[in-house]
Amino acid sequence: MRLALVALAALAAGPARAAPPPAVVTAAVALAAEVGPPPEGRRALLLAVEARAPALALTLETALDAALAARGYAVTPRRGTTEPEGAARAAGQDWLLRVRAGLVPGAGELALVGELIPAWPSFFLQRRPGARAIPPRVVQARAAADPGTLLLGREERPPGAPFAAIRALGQLPGRVLALAIGDPSGDRRPALVAVTPELVAVLSPDATAIAVRHAVAGQLAPVRDPAAALAIGEFGGGRIALQRAGAPRGEVLALRGDALEPAGTLEAAPLCAGGAGPLFGAFAPGTGVFLDVLTRLVDPAARPRSPRALYGASAAPRGGPIAFAALGTDLALALLGPDLAEVAAPAGALATGSGFALADLDGDGTAELVASSPTPGAPERIRILAPLAKAPLLLESPPIEGVILAGAGGDLTGDGLDDAVLAALVTGEDGAPASTLLLVTADPRESP
Repeated sequence: MRLALVALAALAAGPARAAPPPAVVTAAVALAAEVGPPPEGRRALLLAVEARAPALALTLETALDAALAARGYAVTPRRGTTEPEGAARAAGQDWLLRVRAGLVPGAGELALVGELIPAWPSFFLQRRPGARAIPPRVVQARAAADPGTLLLGREERPPGAPFAAIRALGQLPGRVLALAIGDPSGDRRPALVAVTPELVAVLSPDATAIAVRHAVAGQLAPVRDPAAALAIGEFGGGRIALQRAGAPRGEVLALRGDALEPAGTLEAAPLCAGGAGPLFGAFAPGTGVFLDVLTRLVDPAARPRSPRALYGASAAPRGGPIAFAALGTDLALALLGPDLAEVAAPAGALATGSGFALADLDGDGTAELVASSPTPGAPERIRILAPLAKAPLLLESPPIEGVILAGAGGDLTGDGLDDAVLAALVTGEDGAPASTLLLVTADPRESP
């Protein structure tokens, strides 16, 4: 037993190139603890691990082999395509442990579900050759997924599948003015935050409301068109920062349970936040558009870079050579590096509408541009562009109902890659304005 424990410790602490990632080891140890020691000395165990990502299955098999050995089992990993329970019986094994593993969508967790099946003959039911000696037992374990585990659990896109899938997440009443994806509570769980003229809502990855804060009437100066700036990050006492057009300053909100509580103010508009940090700006007085002010720090004295006005800005969730993008009211898009220097892109290739987001959908280190159609009016379409490529267009969707006016990027499905969410303004069932939230993702689990 002591030698098995030493072997397991060596597995967890060995060279980085050979050791499974921490989450895999943690989940394997937890599952082995659920299995428990071999009862009645029945030690022989056939281990069958199944996962849609083969690399995850092989790595988890290694970790489970060590964890179960530490519990006293003699483990034989399953090889070949033979039906596992039949193979366990034919080989004279005492047990079959059949484990299914995968990443939990939207949770950033590795989940294991196992079935511990007795494989020795049942001497009380000789007339039923396939009868089990005792009932099987279900065992489960979870662990927060580290980057290495997310990489192992990443599935390949099925042959012939489009670059990304697009589907509706849900619908909010009113017009969505701004969106952000991130970790608003600081517990490493992704969420979506949406601002409408009437409310601020924190939504789970399936668009279920977690917390809602209603706007107070009469607090805003009149503006030509309602608008908002929104970002998720570290902003002092809270992780949600926003400013509505017509408000004298921005505000910071803290998510505490199912409540959004005031946690401070900002003397600048939080345009966006990503891997390169936050980006701040300022509304043009009396309007719902922004001055051409882009700063990395809150600076109320910052001067506009040019006379142009901006619809808004987006941040690449993981940073990279394209860290930010700023869209002018002339629909000219500027790509910016972490230092806010402009990044050259193919001339005229990045035409976009006013709803857009940066998101590294394929994990190559450079964010794609997910944007609405540059052509005004129906039909609306979602376009995915590789900004630095000679042929940028990666996907153009079929017609989309409504008009897309807001977007955000971030990992919402929990596979370790960025997704994007766009909000399309439509007419709801009651005839009032509503916003359909559209998920754009390259997660193979979302492939049709």
